Amino acid sequence: MASAVLSAMSAQASIGENLPTVPPLVFESENTGQPKQPDGFVRALAGSYVALGDLYRDGKTTAAAADAALAFYRRLGNPDRPGALYAIIPPSDLVGPVKDATADPFAATKLYMEAAVMGSADALLRLGDLYSQGRVVAADPRRAFRFYDQAAKAGSDDGKLRVGEMLVRGQGVARDVGRGLAMIEALANAGNPEALVLLGDLYRPAGQGMVALDPARAMALYRKAASLDYEPAKLRIGEMTALGQGVTQDVDGGLAMIEDVVSRTRNPAGLVLLGSLYSRSDGGVISVDFARAYGYFRRAADSGDETGILRAGEMLARGRGVDQSYEAGRAMLAGLADHGDAFALIALGDLLSDATVASVDVPGAVAAYEKAATFGHSDALIRLGDLYSRSGAVKQDLPKAFAYYGRASTAGNSAGKLRVGEMTLLGQGTDRDVARGLAQMNALADLGDTNALNLLGATYQRGIDGILLADPTRAYGYFRKAADAGSLDGKVMAGMMMVRGQGTARDVAAGLALVRAAADASDSNALVSLGDLMADGSVGAANVPEAVRAYEKAAEHGRYDALVRIGDIYRQGGPVPADPGKAFDYYRRAGLAGDATGRLRQGEMTARGEGTAQDIAAGLAMLTQVGVGGDPYAYVVLGDLHLSGAVGPVDGRAAVAAYESAAKLGRVDALLRLGDLYRDGRGVPADGKKAAEYYLRAVEAGGLSAVALDDGAQH
Repeated sequence: MASAVLSAMSAQASIGENLPTVPPLVFESENTGQPKQPDGFVRALAGSYVALGDLYRDGKTTAAAADAALAFYRRLGNPDRPGALYAIIPPSDLVGPVKDATADPFAATKLYMEAAVMGSADALLRLGDLYSQGRVVAADPRRAFRFYDQAAKAGSDDGKLRVGEMLVRGQGVARDVGRGLAMIEALANAGNPEALVLLGDLYRPAGQGMVALDPARAMALYRKAASLDYEPAKLRIGEMTALGQGVTQDVDGGLAMIEDVVSRTRNPAGLVLLGSLYSRSDGGVISVDFARAYGYFRRAADSGDETGILRAGEMLARGRGVDQSYEAGRAMLAGLADHGDAFALIALGDLLSDATVASVDVPGAVAAYEKAATFGHSDALIRLGDLYSRSGAVKQDLPKAFAYYGRASTAGNSAGKLRVGEMTLLGQGTDRDVARGLAQMNALADLGDTNALNLLGATYQRGIDGILLADPTRAYGYFRKAADAGSLDGKVMAGMMMVRGQGTARDVAAGLALVRAAADASDSNALVSLGDLMADGSVGAANVPEAVRAYEKAAEHGRYDALVRIGDIYRQGGPVPADPGKAFDYYRRAGLAGDATGRLRQGEMTARGEGTAQDIAAGLAMLTQVGVGGDPYAYVVLGDLHLSGAVGPVDGRAAVAAYESAAKLGRVDALLRLGDLYRDGRGVPADGKKAAEYYLRAVEAGGLSAVALDDGAQH
């Protein structure tokens, strides 16, 4: 055992570079001088090293206190002891309570390794968890897999379970679904409840690394685990019952099951789940109740649960479900972040880069994301790339975004590889290379990456002006592969194309069945798409009542833009008589739920007095807030209003200022409007030279085709 662990340790160069070398304790027989199998004393001592490592990992000890405990253990000596289990004082008793200590993952790792050399499989699991989770050290799935594999070979069921899971998901090792499932199923068949739950997760709708969509099978596995009195299984049964996955939907019954687990066990995971259901973060089916959600998260936080602290801090900073206290919420996140919690660092970066909450703190956000990236969380690099390419909170900088995506790609992040391929294809932030970009995207698709398959499908569905011809047949092929791999988005897109006869023979019934199957799995994208099919008459005559029902359900699952779609139906009229008042109410609901487009439409109608009493100042203020929050189209609407005469005399100067703001955030149509403004002399003196300059800027920024695509996608 020791030689196997030491070989694994020697393969980890970075560990040796960061940790001081401490000679492991050696337990030898007085007569032979040969290493012994760990006896009771050695096992207990190794367990104490693991427990002391936990204190270091969690920031619950200081170096001085831990050194004193370590010295105590070393003074126990190593006589040739019988196999009896010796009582050893737990490290927590020796160290005593220590508050506000700094987490020391390297010291923890050193102790875990010493315990592993003594034969502790628990220590190997701890090492695997450190590098798998990446909360306080850099995430390294390959290193995590090695440690789990060593624990499995030492006979640890937990090690076998983790190895099986990583094989199924392709994390840290080449994906081998068959081998991984066989390992997990062997444990499940032996009555291991954690294995039963993991299998359920792999068959559950929208489960990470889902191997097949089979909610009924997932529910059966959870029930078997619950019969073994395994509380996480009971929580999942309650959640799926509320969602109507694998069982007839019963919202009240499902919530009651979760509440029962919480009341009996005070399990913070149950509190976090309830908070998530009421805040829609996981696509629940009950009415949004942020106050109730905050209450659950706060209770979890008060019990010391890190996820509870994180979520409560986010809601407090944003004023959701509780009176806003930005600084207090930020402090909660910063407290976790200061202890090296990578998830808190990412959440802190999200908060600091969100202009809808407070003034954007770009240096602070970048620092938080960069620190999270040092822990191996390449998702933080994706966020940095998005910050400079997609957020609207800062000036767009595509080369900088591409560099961040490149770092994520180098770190093995599939989303980073996909972004690099897409930007290379489009020539955004880097030289355009169509063949290379497509090759990188297809390399991911060939590995079964459903995000790559869906992006390639979308790319060929619409084509790229001057770069790539639209190819509906190829688009359908990609979407179909994604659907067959279990992607709900793939099912929706393939189904939509079948209904409309795009890229494949038209088959309304089969296509609609695909979309409905995804919608029945409580997929909000599928529900929105189902509403679109019913609203636009693709399956026959428009069915507005069914469209509204689908959109309403999507909104219950957190897709508040579905409310905007309902508003558009009643504002534009057609299949049903126009009803501005009803449209305004749907826009208002969407805006209150945080949807920027809903707020935008509400502001525009308020300024015009459409569907509500006219209040020009309030309407213009709403639009300005949406623009400041990062939606440049709000500035386009603001400029249009100033030229319309609906909010007072034509004000060319105000329109120019609004369009300029939109143009700075990447709206090419704002440049075209500015060109038209100076060409026609509308509200400003005619100036052909200025008009030409704006038109030239629009051409250089992507021209008319880019505007049309953007408008269709967002507004």
